[in-house]
Amino acid sequence: MLKFNETTDKYEPIREASVIDPTVFSLEESADENGVGHLFITARGPEKNLEMSDYCVNEGDVVPYHYHEYGSEIFFVTRGSVDAVIGGKQIVVNPGDMILIRPFMPHGFEYRENGTVWHEIIQGMDLWEGLTGLDRIYENCPEKIEDAAFMRDYFKTEGRVDYLGYPYLEAPAALPEDLPGFCGKDMYYKNYLLPGIECRIKYPRWKIDNIKEVWEFILDAGKSVSWNDPYFSHELMVVRKGSAEVEIEGHEKQIAKEEDIIHIPDYTRHRITSLEPGTVLQDFNVQYDLFLMLEELDIAERQGRISDDFVKECLGRYHCPITEVSGLFCL
Repeated sequence: MLKFNETTDKYEPIREASVIDPTVFSLEESADENGVGHLFITARGPEKNLEMSDYCVNEGDVVPYHYHEYGSEIFFVTRGSVDAVIGGKQIVVNPGDMILIRPFMPHGFEYRENGTVWHEIIQGMDLWEGLTGLDRIYENCPEKIEDAAFMRDYFKTEGRVDYLGYPYLEAPAALPEDLPGFCGKDMYYKNYLLPGIECRIKYPRWKIDNIKEVWEFILDAGKSVSWNDPYFSHELMVVRKGSAEVEIEGHEKQIAKEEDIIHIPDYTRHRITSLEPGTVLQDFNVQYDLFLMLEELDIAERQGRISDDFVKECLGRYHCPITEVSGLFCL
């Protein structure tokens, strides 16, 4: 695997990345003696959806200022902090903050602390294929790595352009609300309060190529959610606070703690149970219309039209894979 070194202006080999099997895992498990580690979940489906690239990095590491011609990225920090420049504006990204980067939006990062944990969730780009392509260049024709024209053309084929040479830390400071795509720790588009669960939509469907939504769920202790019907889409969740018991069909029960990642493949039944009050789960691949469904249920409740039959019909109409929420309904 190669990494761009801004000091030498060269691509250099880095520690081999790990491709993740379906389970609960921690990024720290891949870190080397210097605290640096990389984990990948490869792109899925025709939209190249739900690719995840995680990094455990140290102070001074840099992603140079650049942009992509297509695809979107969501970045967030679970530990440490990052200087981000997005569209010519600079801000410090702290744990709990997220940034959505759309095509042609210039962006670059510098990590401020040793052991910073930085997650990148990618839609429509297939970064893994691009990185393995760099491996093939390095192994078969390493002299091409030094050929600026060749590398420029290579990155264009991967949906990327040249690094822009922006004076990285000289960008003007921005307020969070001025930064494109910024969604702070306590920011959300709208929330819905259900018994024992608060549902917050962080990025609606129309923000992410009309393919999926990003949600945050805050659960009381003992609250369980089950996906019992075969679901067409894989799940990717991150525990931001507290802990949860995870039951995945074909796997032993596991405990997901703060900063752990839950990765569940297509068509796999699973159940997640909060073990602590205020456990926070973020779901980065909601491909059914959860926002519209909750809007309809909210309106129906205020109009006094809620019943078990109405909820069941609503779940089916929106192709919702959640078939049990303890204390709410069980179908």
